[in-house]
Amino acid sequence: MVRFPLEGNVADTSEGTTTEQHEDPNALPKAAETMSPGPLSDERADALSAKDCTLTVDGLKIVLPNNKVLIESFSMEVNPGEVAVLLGGSGAGKSTFARVLFEPNQLSGSGFDYGADTLTFDRTTLGLVPQRGALFDHLDVRGNLEIAMRYSDHPSTGDISIEEWLSRVGLDPRLAEPGTDVGTLSGGQAQRVAVARVLAGRRQLLFLDEPSVGLDPHRVRMLARLIRDQVERYDLAAIVVTHDVALAAGVADQLYLLNTKTRHLDHLFADEWPGPCESENVSEEERGEWLVRLESELVDRIEEGDGVPLKENSGEAVKRSPLAWIDEKVEPLYAPFTAAGMALRYMPSQLFKRPRDFFAVSARVVIQTLLRPLPFYAIVSTLIGFTILYVVSKVGGAGVRPDALIRQIGGSHIIALAPALSGILFVSASGSATNAWLGSMGLTKQTMAMEALGVRSRAYLWSPSWFTLGLCYIAVAMVFALGMVLGGMLVCNHYGMDGSWELLTADIFDPRPERAKYTSRAALLVWIYAWGIASDVIAKGGADKREAEAVTRGMTASVVACTLWMVALELITVMVVLNK
Repeated sequence: MVRFPLEGNVADTSEGTTTEQHEDPNALPKAAETMSPGPLSDERADALSAKDCTLTVDGLKIVLPNNKVLIESFSMEVNPGEVAVLLGGSGAGKSTFARVLFEPNQLSGSGFDYGADTLTFDRTTLGLVPQRGALFDHLDVRGNLEIAMRYSDHPSTGDISIEEWLSRVGLDPRLAEPGTDVGTLSGGQAQRVAVARVLAGRRQLLFLDEPSVGLDPHRVRMLARLIRDQVERYDLAAIVVTHDVALAAGVADQLYLLNTKTRHLDHLFADEWPGPCESENVSEEERGEWLVRLESELVDRIEEGDGVPLKENSGEAVKRSPLAWIDEKVEPLYAPFTAAGMALRYMPSQLFKRPRDFFAVSARVVIQTLLRPLPFYAIVSTLIGFTILYVVSKVGGAGVRPDALIRQIGGSHIIALAPALSGILFVSASGSATNAWLGSMGLTKQTMAMEALGVRSRAYLWSPSWFTLGLCYIAVAMVFALGMVLGGMLVCNHYGMDGSWELLTADIFDPRPERAKYTSRAALLVWIYAWGIASDVIAKGGADKREAEAVTRGMTASVVACTLWMVALELITVMVVLNK
């Protein structure tokens, strides 16, 4: 058995894998391509490409991090023009098999061990349609298809318009109008847009993960017919993972079940299955009989496997080195630096070669980290500025004029407190918003769908998010300082003081020589906080997320970590400045 994972595609594991490096960091490594058996027929003259979209798996075995066997033996072959349906109960390993195809390195990094005698497919033909479509929520409908077309290496990708792709999956071409929010689509529409997206990216080996979730019975049948139509018309190969008996029977050329009792992949009705029940060759009566039979078989086999414990792996367990354990424990400490390094590494390519993608992500970050919470920052900073100066004016006691105290303090409280207060508020509000967005991208499999389209999600998301987040904090720090100035001016006006603007901003714009070090300290802290917060948010928000709780944990961890190191920096820099 050959062990994986391998970078990029896996192609004919008996002879090794060839990967090709690309100058564009967004493009995933590709395997050596294999040609299709022959030219497409005249009826399929507009077929997607001439690449072979066959998937061959033989003897795949997957072992969990605890050395329990999740899948003992998995073998299937899916050829062009065929749909294989993968059934199984919860915990059977269907999602893990998807990760073998789409996230091999992340799966290995999570402690899984897996390998196969043969695992052959062309990475450049593989496309993913996740549950509920996983449409990219920062783009409109048109943008979702355009990004697939931009990252496709097929020479005639642009020959077909966005409107035509939508029409081919039975959608209204008017959905291609700019500004059509993907959040306004129904579940069925979202699934169809996701199918159109992978087709527009010229993907021919489709993996559809629970595509019927949330659809009513009528739309399930419509979806089954859509899948069959696309597969037959464009000579595609498809794997459909589902619990829906109607969808499974409607589309399947072959039915497979991950047996939770034996942990083997069973080929159901291998010599009896009549083919897809939504085809014209199967009558409604025959379809009904097969639905009942399939459901009965599925229920019986799942019931047999309920409660059967996983077996210990009989082979040699993957030993975890002490260094790996240490690395896991210290990873949260260096992950922000790694995130910053990756963001800087991909920055030139993203900003200059793919500016449209860069600014699409940046626009989303600006909206959620600056524009939406801007009134909050302005109000809070003004109230803080007023409160601090008003309290100061009252602590002098009898015989001390309030205006004298205020003139003595000036704007020193602003340059002393604005960096820390704005930083803590920013990471709690704006940083959490971006953290949650990046986390939800992974949780809803949007990042996996990106990778499946050939988009390196970290380059696409991390560089613009990191850069924009840092700049947004600098803008917020300036707004916060301005708000504190305005709050102080209200106090000055209350006491009838003239020249309040010049008094409160002198330490910011024209500090006296002996006070310049305090202004320099504030500027340095703002700069460090900008990129420190950005790095921590990207690292924790962009980390692998498998459950909703992980998103919340990432947000909380980022707020706590940033607050701790910002407070530490405040103390250190204060001691350094005051001791000079």
